Amino acid sequence: MRRLLLRAHVWWVACLIPLLDRLLPLGGVLWVLTPSRWWHPYRGVAPEAIGELVRRRLARPRQMKRRACLRQGLMLFHFLCLAGREPVLHFAVFPAEPAPQPMHAHCWVTLDGQECSPPAQRPCAEMMRYARGTGARLLPPPGATRP
Repeated sequence: MRRLLLRAHVWWVACLIPLLDRLLPLGGVLWVLTPSRWWHPYRGVAPEAIGELVRRRLARPRQMKRRACLRQGLMLFHFLCLAGREPVLHFAVFPAEPAPQPMHAHCWVTLDGQECSPPAQRPCAEMMRYARGTGARLLPPPGATRP
């Protein structure tokens, strides 16, 4: 029964994320999708099983095609938190391309230092990490020294 509930919940959140993305800034989306520390309805579900459900649901996106990594990252983060885990959501940008090309970015999730979704395949600069316990942490630019 719990597995069926999880599948339905994955389906519902996959439908909700594009709407949240249109209505809220990234900070608001993260706030909505970060569950309370005490709520773990999927405790004991393996991270691999959650990852497979999310990947299967998002296999053929109709919405957010150009931001599939963001949608997958947000969903993995949400459901891993609901399983009682402490995932980290990473955000990175790629070097600028000649105009008029838009800036490209990538999002991925790690759990205990292991990637749960594909990291960037080409050189990029990680700009931010988001974890349930610490919130958003902006990272210093590459090569910058800390005071």
